[in-house]
Amino acid sequence: MSTGNANRSSVEEIRVYAPSRGNLALKAETLPRTRVAEPLPDRPSRPRLRPVKPRQKRRTAIGLLRDYKVIPKTAAVAAVLVVAFAMIFMISGFSGISAAQKQINKLEKQISELESAVEKTNVDLLFSIDAESAHEAARNAGMSYPTSANFGR
Repeated sequence: MSTGNANRSSVEEIRVYAPSRGNLALKAETLPRTRVAEPLPDRPSRPRLRPVKPRQKRRTAIGLLRDYKVIPKTAAVAAVLVVAFAMIFMISGFSGISAAQKQINKLEKQISELESAVEKTNVDLLFSIDAESAHEAARNAGMSYPTSANFGR
């Protein structure tokens, strides 16, 4: 088989690639004729063996929950809810205590007002004199009801 390279003398001028398995280039100083390797006859190919995938095991509900990490997520949500309910309980307790303290302060104020009223009444009773004795004391002191001569014009 001739390639028409008879007048070429160096490899740099032309390259010839052989249609072989490795697709190797033939190198020589002169290339008067190049022999091309013939392809191998077709051999029956073996069927390729593929590895068999292992069967999936039966999954239990707990296994699925573990795979999806549901248990830790649920535990975290439950912990947050417990803390929230504890805080709500504490805040409602504090509001109940403050309402009771407000009522106590109101009652103490009323008690102090009533005690001062009782004390004022006691003082009035202790230092009061009846009207008859007051008139008697005034007559003895020379006081009398004014007459028309006592009024100035």
